[in-house]
Amino acid sequence: MKKQEKLKALFDFNNSDILLSDYLAGRQVRNDTMDFLGVKTEQEMLNRLGVDFYYLSCRDISQNECCLPFYNGPPLFFDDLFRTCPLGIHWNRKVRDDKFGVDEAIDGPFACEGVTEKDILDHPWPKATWFDFSPLSEECDRFDDKIIVGGLWSGIHGDSNRMMGYENYLLNIAMNKPLLKALIDRMTELYLELNRRYFEVVKGKMDVFFMGNDFGTQNGLLMSDQDWTELYYHNYKQLVDLAHEYEFKVMVHSCGAIEPLLPHFVNLGVDIIDPVQITASGMDPEVLSEKYGNSIVFHGAVDTQNILLFGNPADVYEHCRELIRKLNTNGNLIVAPSNNFMPGTPSKNIMEVYTAVKDYNDDMIGSLTSGTPGRA
Repeated sequence: MKKQEKLKALFDFNNSDILLSDYLAGRQVRNDTMDFLGVKTEQEMLNRLGVDFYYLSCRDISQNECCLPFYNGPPLFFDDLFRTCPLGIHWNRKVRDDKFGVDEAIDGPFACEGVTEKDILDHPWPKATWFDFSPLSEECDRFDDKIIVGGLWSGIHGDSNRMMGYENYLLNIAMNKPLLKALIDRMTELYLELNRRYFEVVKGKMDVFFMGNDFGTQNGLLMSDQDWTELYYHNYKQLVDLAHEYEFKVMVHSCGAIEPLLPHFVNLGVDIIDPVQITASGMDPEVLSEKYGNSIVFHGAVDTQNILLFGNPADVYEHCRELIRKLNTNGNLIVAPSNNFMPGTPSKNIMEVYTAVKDYNDDMIGSLTSGTPGRA
């Protein structure tokens, strides 16, 4: 199937025959996987695994340096240990330009006491004209057989709390919500401007806009549903609507126990939810499939906390087959890790994820050819 046929089938919730797969990992694990397969490039690795997706190289302007080749704004501070991103957040410098890597934030420009809404508005925010995304067009062409995922990570929650300091941010949900809202709104304006500039380059070539903010813990939301709605709902709507304006599907990331937010994401028009962390409270795959299987595509779910790290290949294979049975009831599952594949994950275990997908698809092709049901 060509990628447009795959996308059409994926969002046809009456078609349970489609099963796609994805691969997400930092540079170390990607290199380990390529070594295991005996290939030299990411493209070769994705093809050998049968992966349906490719992520463009510019994904985040803050947590890593993958977008620096596209940046032509004022000089930024760098040395071997530390850096400052275009937002003014200071970081420990470790992952460099790894598009799936995340540095550790040290502090941000609004982490001091007495910050006002004027301080937020007067901050030297990056301008969209500081970025030249034009090389992404050629990158899309090189991977045009894959479903191409891109856009900026758009951390309207994550970047906002790193600019203010996480403790201050959480306290201000209760103590000074207007101040937080001013920051989130300004951050949203920035990402609307940046993404529009990005989307103009890749329109007609990119397929999925992927944005992410973590709103869940292992046991529940970081804030109440009401607080989330007041702070983020309208802002998410603007970002989702912008992507749909360019005819991209929208994939939204949030780790943790986020089931209470899923009705909001459905109402906002989110097309794909990532990463379906099934080990978190309220994220039982059968319940999720029953409640949301006719309205949203699930991306992820393969347990990176336990099974992939500590199981054997047979455990991983059976785990994946069980997830497919529970979550792919409407052909709306993209098999992928429930976070990036973690360093230390045995390469043999990673291989079993894609073996399970291949076997399922082979069974489906066999059943369609013979007219007998395939095994689920």
